[in-house]
Amino acid sequence: MSKRLKALIARELEEDFKGLDKCVIVGLTGIPAVEADRLRADLDSRDMRLQVVKNSLASIALRKTDMAGLERFLDGPSALLTGGSDVVELVKAATDVSRKEEGFWVRGAFGEGRLLSPEEVEQLSKIPGREELYARFAGALVSKLSGFAGVVSAVQRNFVYALSALKSQRSEEE
Repeated sequence: MSKRLKALIARELEEDFKGLDKCVIVGLTGIPAVEADRLRADLDSRDMRLQVVKNSLASIALRKTDMAGLERFLDGPSALLTGGSDVVELVKAATDVSRKEEGFWVRGAFGEGRLLSPEEVEQLSKIPGREELYARFAGALVSKLSGFAGVVSAVQRNFVYALSALKSQRSEEE
């Protein structure tokens, strides 16, 4: 490949990577083309992109972005997984695929402004995703509000009982 073509590809990769705030570098070997296409389609349905890269060109492009340092995970056949709504969702997708596919493994990641080792990625993949955390928060909020509503209605109910008892007492006195 000529130097001019390499520079052009590196510039295009730099444009692709510009503005990204999360990325997972994965090792990718021995996956048949049909399986790789299925994998890409599955990730695409989750708004994620798996891009096989030439390490030297990706390294040049990554050094010029906010994700500098991520290039240290580029060793051997590599691909970049990008997209998703947050880094936890992206990491969960990568670790899910790595558990299913023997020729797919996580080498490292970048998210929330820092580099993540494969061990940190594994730990992060165990954290509930944004949607699940929202659901948990909503459930806790509804639980507390329903408890509060029960207390308020009990006060009103007890007040009505007291008025009723007072009325009965006065009617008996007369």
